[in-house]
Amino acid sequence: MFTLGDIKLNTPVILPPLAGISSYPFRALNRKFGCEFSFLEMIDCRSLVYSSKKTREMMRFTKEELPLGIQLLGENERFLLKALEKIQDLPFSMVDLNAACPQRKVTSRGAGASLLRTPKKLEKLLKLMVKNCAVPVSLKMRLGWNDASRASDIASSGQDAGIKAIFIHGRTKAQGYEGGVRYEAIARIKKKLTVPVIASGDILNAGLAKKMFDETGCDAVTVARGALGNPWIFREIRKYIEKGKILKRPCVEDIIKTMKSHLKLSCDFYGSKRGLAHFKKFFIWYTRPFKGGRPLRGEIVRLNTVKGAIDMMSKFKKIGLRDKK
Repeated sequence: MFTLGDIKLNTPVILPPLAGISSYPFRALNRKFGCEFSFLEMIDCRSLVYSSKKTREMMRFTKEELPLGIQLLGENERFLLKALEKIQDLPFSMVDLNAACPQRKVTSRGAGASLLRTPKKLEKLLKLMVKNCAVPVSLKMRLGWNDASRASDIASSGQDAGIKAIFIHGRTKAQGYEGGVRYEAIARIKKKLTVPVIASGDILNAGLAKKMFDETGCDAVTVARGALGNPWIFREIRKYIEKGKILKRPCVEDIIKTMKSHLKLSCDFYGSKRGLAHFKKFFIWYTRPFKGGRPLRGEIVRLNTVKGAIDMMSKFKKIGLRDKK
């Protein structure tokens, strides 16, 4: 049992915010496969305050999804405070501040990973959140802007500000998503803190999740890219942690069945046209294991009907069954 704030989880594996990905259909599907706690997509405080149409859609959730967390992007105290007021009556179990996003459009305004360059400002924002949140506050950070030498100090200042957990990606902003995860740097942070440390970076399968636990001593992990077209990863990690066993990969029939479920969730949420458009990237991710499917993948972007998508799945099923022989 893993405790995060007021949440108790059977498995210490969390689905983090993924821009353009972790809307309701994605979260709901992963919950069916063992994900007990997930976050909405990252929410920009300004957009939340101004109640943009896109942000309102990103904020949609169901009570069946609870517990849920929300991650805020912001660098301005006034907007952050107003954003907190906007969500104070919503049933989120944790509010997270993003100090990890490396995108230029984010860092150029002083938000995301740019906050790692201004640790005093970051600590001030966290104190504001802790003071004005009725639920536990957490911090998502990287190891630093371009080096990891201050990572432990920044994490400690967050703990001193009153946050209840640290989510840490094992790379600097300068690394982006390139280069190896720096397990030893996460381990140093873990040794220095008393709040839970949730680690991330290249957790693409159960073995790499186990490596993250073993190398860093972290309390939990988040699975991001590893869950794209692979909702089975949550139960695979749980089985490996509990029993030391690697589950067999899903068969072709199970993959296709899951794809159909995901497509339905997407169409029910967005409507058929937008739902199909949103699902296309997942279609590509789901079919990566189909060795003979490369020529067909180019046709996915041209799909324009749900029936066409279902027919395409049947073609991939035949390819997958042929690959097994």
